[in-house]
Amino acid sequence: MSTTDDAGARAEADEAPSVRLALTDEVATVTLSAPGRGNALDAAMLEALEGLLRALPAAARVVVLRGAGARAFSTGYHVPSLVAELAAGPSVSDFERHPLERALRALEAVAVPTLALVLGNAYGAGCELALACDLRLAADDARLCMPPARLGVLYSATGMRRLLELCGPAAAKELLFTGAPVDAQRAAALGLVNRVAPAAHAEAEALALARTIAENAPLSLRHTKTIFRRFLAPPPLDDAALAEVARLREECFRSDEFKARAARLAAKP
Repeated sequence: MSTTDDAGARAEADEAPSVRLALTDEVATVTLSAPGRGNALDAAMLEALEGLLRALPAAARVVVLRGAGARAFSTGYHVPSLVAELAAGPSVSDFERHPLERALRALEAVAVPTLALVLGNAYGAGCELALACDLRLAADDARLCMPPARLGVLYSATGMRRLLELCGPAAAKELLFTGAPVDAQRAAALGLVNRVAPAAHAEAEALALARTIAENAPLSLRHTKTIFRRFLAPPPLDDAALAEVARLREECFRSDEFKARAARLAAKP
């Protein structure tokens, strides 16, 4: 790596985590930015994301969600932040109020079409954000992963149902039981992404797709999305099912196995 590259890497590592919004030609681009840690998420970033999504400019006809740079969409929840949240409470098993669940719901509630541009890795909570978008375009070197079993935790009921709706029970079980990443081509075959583009052209192709959508009549786009929501709305989970999921998540997050696995991950450079 050259001296210039070293300086750039240090600048990235020193950049404070943030979520940015840019509006160009009716395309709103929302960028998850924590490049020094692979755009890993924490509560503050997720709260900022929710705020941006709930206050999008009226001129936006489509939203593109991406990570800063080309190395990662988001590598998931920042493990040291997760450990600190667990120590401070309230419990992350209370997914109704957790910043991740609130951000996911805000993303699904966006009135206009949403497109995830997946460059690099989309793991865990990062993958959940991508799956909550209406469409996903992935670079051909991207990898998607649902790794709760590797960390020793359990996803929320809504997160697991979202995965089931996209790729069905057989693929969902394989993804969750193995915790192994899948490449972009396999992700497309499973229904996790809509399109795969060469890495060098993925950003341009995603913006071209977003502009194609934005050129259409905005009222038609909004109403079409509303109808899809009506047709695809799953039946609500009953209180007993939600309570069972919360209990099981609490058991996982409080287990010695999770604490040991989280400590190992947090210690990695």
